[in-house]
Amino acid sequence: MEKFIEKAGKLVARVRSWLNYFLEQKIGDSRANLIYFLISIFIGIIFICALFFGFQGVFEYYWIYLILLAILVLSSVWVAIYYESNKHLETDRHPFKMEILKRSVLKYNLINIEKEYRPDFDRLLKGRNVKTRINYTMGNKSGGSANHRILFILFDETIVGGIKDLTGERKKHFFQLLVNSFLMNNEPLKENTLKTSFSSWKNEQEKLNSRNQRELVKQMLGKE
Repeated sequence: MEKFIEKAGKLVARVRSWLNYFLEQKIGDSRANLIYFLISIFIGIIFICALFFGFQGVFEYYWIYLILLAILVLSSVWVAIYYESNKHLETDRHPFKMEILKRSVLKYNLINIEKEYRPDFDRLLKGRNVKTRINYTMGNKSGGSANHRILFILFDETIVGGIKDLTGERKKHFFQLLVNSFLMNNEPLKENTLKTSFSSWKNEQEKLNSRNQRELVKQMLGKE
């Protein structure tokens, strides 16, 4: 029994190795080739059945095989379309999981989100990338850093797990999300400025101004 298992294992390994090579080299990422491959297997199965049970039986019930073939083709095409749609969904989403919020309770005016930018702001809070960068104007009279801090608090309240402990690539992705999603009074955000503001913001969480800003953001999000 041990020898049989050993030989059978080697045979299965060879078959799997050939199949992996075939799928990687011949099929690759081509879904069309995969569909043709599945159809070929189906036709091969029909041919084998014909050898065992006679071609007359196959021809007699040809309509059954045609229906099964149509189902196979349609199913394969649907699966290919489904996975292709996943690729497009991935490009439409940013890499952060967001808290579930009710749009009806959002008070956009509290942080100066103008009406024309609210659809993109909603997209952002749902985990999707904006189509047009949001022009953010709140706090310009007291300096650009105030703008950044309101945004930091906003995402600290809406990103699952918050942002205070972000490091390395995750923090870099967060800064890139801000750069891609917002303008500050029609001016692009700069990553170096964001880094400096982020460090200052983390060290000032207990200051009265920071606590007031957080209360404002919570009110805007309908958390109070």
